[in-house]
Amino acid sequence: MGTLYIESLCFSYGEKCVLDGFSLNLPLEGLTAISGPSGCGKTTLLRLLAGLEKPSGGSIKGISPEETAILFQEDRLLPWRTVREQILDVLPKERRAETDKWLAFAELEQETDVYPDALSGGMARRLALARCCALGGKLLLLDEPFAGVDVERRARMMERLKEFGSPVILATHEQDVVAACQRVVYLDGPPLRVVSFV
Repeated sequence: MGTLYIESLCFSYGEKCVLDGFSLNLPLEGLTAISGPSGCGKTTLLRLLAGLEKPSGGSIKGISPEETAILFQEDRLLPWRTVREQILDVLPKERRAETDKWLAFAELEQETDVYPDALSGGMARRLALARCCALGGKLLLLDEPFAGVDVERRARMMERLKEFGSPVILATHEQDVVAACQRVVYLDGPPLRVVSFV
């Protein structure tokens, strides 16, 4: 088990300071929820960890952006690709046999030949999550992964996430998702700050 070290991280969007000397150490194992009010900086933190934004100060150690896979708040599905093809697109040839596993993870075995515009919001979210997980990052960064997914189904998917064994950091507002994680970082801001870590 490694540790993710976030040290004195600073980042601004123009005049808006989102992180100002933000520090946090997290074990790279299990599921960690980051929870806080909308606009506090959770998404920005995930983007910094994924290397999509560059901090103006501070450092991130313990894992490189190339080793992460990120799920955005938007599903970002390709409208011209079927459910099955969305998964196939991210799998290298030697892992194509995993496709059915990821469809089962998302509970979309009956929708394999359906296009995104025929999916409900919850189905599309589940597909986007499965596609992200299929990438196989050493650290999964998930931004509101269960938006629009019913409580019972997301409980089942949380259990499957735990079984994969990859460390996960997920931003969420859903209290049942928070409760199912091994640890929770409660945040506030901006600028982003840790309120408590349990």
